Amino acid sequence: MSAKENPFASAKIESLPFQFPAGMSWDSLLKKLEELKWCASIVGGNGVGKTTLIEQLVPKLEERGFQPVIFRLNAESSMREKDRFPELLREVVAPGFILLDGAEQLSTRHWLPVRGAASKAAGFIVTVHRSSRLPVAVELETNVKLFESLVTTLCGGKLPGEEAHAIFHRHRGNIRECFRELYDRWNG
Repeated sequence: MSAKENPFASAKIESLPFQFPAGMSWDSLLKKLEELKWCASIVGGNGVGKTTLIEQLVPKLEERGFQPVIFRLNAESSMREKDRFPELLREVVAPGFILLDGAEQLSTRHWLPVRGAASKAAGFIVTVHRSSRLPVAVELETNVKLFESLVTTLCGGKLPGEEAHAIFHRHRGNIRECFRELYDRWNG
């Protein structure tokens, strides 16, 4: 099977619409962000959909006249990158809007200059693993039911028996890792 045919290929996963927690929608999220003056965090562990949400937020912000720019930090980001990061953010001024994926990678020493550098932007939304530095717009969690629903959407059917439950728990709710396992299995 080619990578393109695999239902768990990256392109297919990335095309999935974000699944909001119960009681939340794009309208309610945007309202909450507006109430927080477009300065907030999206909180959740690894593989819960923070990156997907921030990427799918871009067109919603563009519809409101903002010019969103996504910046990413990860565990491999060097100290030099983190030291230079505020310079990059200072270039984003209103209606520019900063979306920072991976803010948990910043120590307090790095956070303070980053927060100051973002002050000229029209908005500043970050993804983090735990609530801390900015007000929380939404806290994301996964569950087996969500995982099963996404699998059904991707491949048109359910996993046999308790397989979804087993995979979900083996990866501690990290849906990204669950999909990697299924991708490898599908390629057999």
